[in-house]
Formats: sequence, structure tokens, C-alpha cells
Amino acid sequence: MKYNSFMILRYKKISQPVKCIRVFLSIIFPAFVILVLSRPYSTLVFQAGLLFTGWFTWTFAEYMLHRFGHHSQNRKKLTHSRELHQHHHTHPTEIRVTPGLRLFLFGLSSICLWLSFRLNNYFTFLCGIVCGIALFFFMHYILHHRWSAKFFPRLHRFHIYHHCKYPDRCHGISVHWWDYIFGTVPEKQPDISKKVLAFYYKRSNTEEKEYLETELLTTPANG
Repeated sequence: MKYNSFMILRYKKISQPVKCIRVFLSIIFPAFVILVLSRPYSTLVFQAGLLFTGWFTWTFAEYMLHRFGHHSQNRKKLTHSRELHQHHHTHPTEIRVTPGLRLFLFGLSSICLWLSFRLNNYFTFLCGIVCGIALFFFMHYILHHRWSAKFFPRLHRFHIYHHCKYPDRCHGISVHWWDYIFGTVPEKQPDISKKVLAFYYKRSNTEEKEYLETELLTTPANG
């Protein structure tokens, strides 16, 4: 019985990420084929498509790393990365994107975009991944500010759910579509309580009362 239980758990541990990868490949492979076939006819379409698919690939990698790297129930070993992530969950306001990091990410993305334009080849795909990583850092920083609810209502709401109510749901940060595709959207999406908001923003009661009058709680659950 113990052996059977072990094998079942092992199968589930492997099958879930494999299923996600299989779905991703079923999307990205046809897209690549179309891009390759379009290259002789339109360089612009080819390069723009490579940039988009690179970014698209990063959003998938981001989801997988967050879900199976930081929140896997099957991984007992607490790595430094998971330890930092757990600290972020218990201290959500302690997120810093320094001016130096912003400048570095902007500079790196700009250089990659320039090289993509000069090379005009498959390097553009890698550039899309680099730009996706840069956008991820900026988006994560933005989602911890209340004004993001006006521009990214669904992502903002989902990120609060992930931090404060459903840690095994809402793993997407840059985009939310992978949560819908892989079924990690909460079945119930209640309004966000004062207590949860106070924890997420670490604000005083007066500040929180003012914030509750903003559009966050009046925004529909589906964004």
C-alpha cells in the first residue's frame, strides 16, 4: 500500500508539469512553423512574431517556475529561492525594484532590441524572453501598488488572492491566461476584505478606509 501511494504521488508530481508543457508546445510549435513560412514574405511579421513568441514563452516559464518551483507541495527541501518567496508572501510590501535595477533591465532590453534589428534573425526570440523577464520585474512591482487596480484590475485582484487567500492559485504575474488554461483560477472570487487589504498594503486604518472607497472593491471579480 505504501509503495502504491508513493507511485501515485510520484505520478502526479510528474504528470502535472508534463501536461502543462504539452499544452504549451501544442501552441508554440504551430506558431513557429507559421513564422518560419512567413519569413520570405514579410520580415516585419517574422521579427514581430519572434519577439512576441519569445515574450509568450517567458510568461509560460514564469508560470511554471512560480507554480512548480515556489509552490509545489511535493518539494520538501527549502531552497534559498523558495525561502525568499515565502518571505515575500509573509511580507508582501517588502519588494524593491531599485533605480539601478530598472536602469539595468531597460538597458539590457534596449540592447537586445537593437541587436535584433541589426541581426534580423532568430536572436529576436531570445530578445522577447529578455524583455519578458524585464516586464515581469516591473509588473510584479506595479501589482503591489494600489493604483495598479485601475490599469490591471484582474491581475491585481488575482495577485492579492494568491498572497492572501489562495496560495495554490493565481500563479501568473505578467498575464493571467495560463491560470485559466491550466485551471488555477479560484472557483470563488469574493470581494477583498479590509483585513486582507490591510495585510497586503500594511496601511494604517485611516489610509485603508480611504482606499476602500476606491474602485478596487467595486471592480467585478472577472476584471
